[in-house]
Order: sequence, then C-alpha cells, then structure tokens
Amino acid sequence: MDFEERERQKRQHMIKVVIAEAGMVFAVVAIVAVAMLASMGFFVSSDGSIEQSGLAQIHSMPTGASVELDGSTLFSRTNLSRTISAGEHNIKMTRSGYDAWENTIKVRSGVLLRLYYPRLFLENRVAEKTLSLDKDLEFYLPSGDRTSIIYAKKASTEWQLVNIEGDETKVTKLDLATVLPGVKDGSFVGKLEEMRWSGNSDYLLLKASYDGKAEWILLNLKDVKRSLNLTQTFGLNFAQVEMIDDSANRLFVLENHHIRRINTSDGTISQVLLSDIESFASEGLNLIYVQKTMKDSKTEQKIGTYRDGERSGVTVAEVKPEATVKVALAKYYDEDYLAYFVDDKLTVYYGAVPNYHENVDDNVELANLQVLLLDESFAAAPQTFAVSPERDYLVATRDKHYMVVSLDAGDIFEYDVESSKVHWLDSSMMSAVIDGTLKVWDYDFTNRRALVTSRKSEDLAAVTTVSEAQVLDYPAVITSNNKWLYYLVKSSDKIVLMREKIRD
Repeated sequence: MDFEERERQKRQHMIKVVIAEAGMVFAVVAIVAVAMLASMGFFVSSDGSIEQSGLAQIHSMPTGASVELDGSTLFSRTNLSRTISAGEHNIKMTRSGYDAWENTIKVRSGVLLRLYYPRLFLENRVAEKTLSLDKDLEFYLPSGDRTSIIYAKKASTEWQLVNIEGDETKVTKLDLATVLPGVKDGSFVGKLEEMRWSGNSDYLLLKASYDGKAEWILLNLKDVKRSLNLTQTFGLNFAQVEMIDDSANRLFVLENHHIRRINTSDGTISQVLLSDIESFASEGLNLIYVQKTMKDSKTEQKIGTYRDGERSGVTVAEVKPEATVKVALAKYYDEDYLAYFVDDKLTVYYGAVPNYHENVDDNVELANLQVLLLDESFAAAPQTFAVSPERDYLVATRDKHYMVVSLDAGDIFEYDVESSKVHWLDSSMMSAVIDGTLKVWDYDFTNRRALVTSRKSEDLAAVTTVSEAQVLDYPAVITSNNKWLYYLVKSSDKIVLMREKIRD
C-alpha cells in the first residue's frame, strides 16, 4: 500500500473516531440534560408536548401512613417526596388503627407543595382524668406552643399553671395577690380583658381593668415576683401592646396614638417611633400600621410599614378616611407577608418589609414586593383579622363566617361554622364545641370529624363519679409532642380536665 493510500485510511479512521466520540459526548450531554429536566419535573405528555410537574413533600402525624394518589397506592409511606403532574389530585392517607385523612390538592408546575399538616387520630381512644378544676372558672387558656395551660377560678388570686409537655401533667400554683390590680380582701374583683402568651410560654401579657381603669401586666410565669406592671412602671396608658420576641424582653406599645418600644430588661421606653397611629400589627421588629392624619383640614388615612431603627415608615396604600381597615403581618419561610383589609377587600403582599429612604418615593420600595392577593372580597368588613399561632395562615372572621388564607399557596377558603367560639387545635386544625360535641377540621374546612361527645357515667366510670359529663365550650389542645388531646368536661358538681392518647 503506497503512502497516499495509508494517509487516506488514517484520515478516514480519524473521522470515524471523532464522530464516535462526538456521538458519545452528545449522548452523555443528552442523558445529563434529560436527567436534570426530569429532576426538575419536566416530562413528555401523551400528546408529545413537554410539561413540568410539581414536587410534593407529603407528611403525616403520625408517620408511616399509606398514601393513595388518585386511587393508586404509592410504593412508600409517609413521610415522602414525589413529583406529581400539575393539576388537582385526590390524596388519601390511611394507617391501621387510625381514622383516614383525605383531601384534594392543587399541584402547580415547578412549585413545591408542602403537605405537612395531615393528622390521623387513633381509634378506640380511652378518656382519662388528669385534674379536677373548680366549677366556677374565671378563665382557661392553653398556650400557643401547646406546652401549657393556665386557669383560675372566679375572683381568685391563685392561678394554676399546668405543664402538658410530657406524659405526666405538672401543676404550679401562682400567687398573684400583689400583681393583679383590683384585689380586695384577698379576691380579684377586676376584669381580665386580654390574655396572650409569649412565644416560649414563659410570660403572659394581661390587660386587666378595675374601677374604670385598665392596666397592662407582663406576668413572669417562671418567677411571679419579677412580673412587671407596664402601666404603672411607665406611667402611661397603653391602648395596644405587642410582644416583639419570644422572651418578651421587648414590646411595641401604642400610647396616645404614638408607637414606642419598651425594653423590659432595663425598664426603658423609646422616643416616639410613629405618630397618628390608629392600630398596628407586628412581626419581630417590623410593623404594619393604620395612620390617620389631618392635612388642609381633611382627614387622610394610610396603611404603612415600619422597620425598627429607621426614621420613618413607608406608605403601602392610601384609603378613604371613612374606610374600616384591619392589618396583619407574618413571616413565613423567610418571606414577610403584609396583609390588610379595606372594608371587605383583602390585599396581601410578600417579599420583605420595605426600607425607608429619605427623598426616595415609597413606590420604589413597594416595587420589590410581590402580590399574593389583590382586592379579594370577603362577605363584609371583618370583625377580626389575625395570623394563626404558628404563622401559617391569615384568618378573618365576621360572626360565624370565616376566611382562611394559606400563606404557602395563597389559596382562600371561606365557610360558616355553627359556633362563634372557634379555636386552633394545633398548627393547622381548628375546633369548636357544637351541640355538646368537640368537632375538628383542617384550616380549609375539610376532614371534619367529631372527636369527643358528651357522655354518661358508664363511659367515664374509670375516671369520675359524676352522673353525667358534658364537653365544655373551652379550647381543646393537642400537645406539642402530638401525643395527647386535652379538653374540659363538666358534671353537676365539678369540672374535669380530660385527655386522650391520639397516637401510639
């Protein structure tokens, strides 16, 4: 073979090698690309188009529940993660010995769905007595973190603090004779107007009135002697007080339409932070407020936000002076949620509370916010508007009509409840006593279940000697370890704190 022929063959071989290697590189790139797209939820539909699914993280309490999606059983139990095609799907969870949970979920393309709240209740539960309470209760209040209950009988200055974190309840007696205003001859003759727990349940913020005067007290539940009467300490009449942190070391207060900040550790109060304020809501060191000012003999009403430490606030919206305005502020997965009602219209923004910059138009800062909801209609102007205890939901109420907004997806649920006394049972379930039965439901009014009914003595023979026991219209609570359900029943001569184990 001559030299030219050998060179020609070498060139042909080199071309084949290059083509083969290029093919392999292309195949690897294609495989990696397909794998990446698949991991992002992209797939080829039956009509040949490329679509993107969503990712669902599916949890349950307790774990280990079987999951059915659109009638087909998944191959693993909760807790699990799955990519699911966009759209509505029926999901059902079951576990032997427990009731079932079922709902319709909405999966959005490329969006993570956090389904963390489904709860299954142990069947054939046994009620057991934990404490006998005085039949004339002044109040009974579980904590937001579901670790404690505090209660007292009428006119008493001795309050009972019940720790329900573990399997054994522990009771601590609190002597408030020198703390409460309106104590005469050893009895409390005042009125408790507000009671709110701190985030860590170490403090209770009280508003108590006596003889036409209201006083705010920060009750230290670890050491009652270190409680602080805010009204007397600072010599000011506060219309509103909000705790800034879980330890209640700092508070925002509204006094004579001025917002100030209190530091309870050193007993100091700041200069005026904002003026002409009608009401406000706080989340940490951030505020959303309603402000009314006079300009050219005309009243102007604004909704604004404020970051602690800045010189002023940022106007979010200007509204009619006669409008009824309710505001709320929450932090959910590192996003701030700014929410307000103007009469019956709800608007919710998310992002970060805007910064104030002198000589910079407020609209520049507002442009960084995203709209979750805009002018959504409610049945009427709400009477209450607040954030759920664990900051997952916005809740507006009017009489027995409810609007619940999920901050995770921006979905709105409106429904009517047969009771005007509705309480949070855990982070995502609500409850009420209706016709002598403790009824519970998920925040969206699905999975409605009757947990406890009023019962006769044979049902409570092991725990009480009363002739009958009726479920009382007080808040029920599921403990923070998700193991026990606590509630109150009443007989002809006593009130009993009952509990039931709801999981193994």
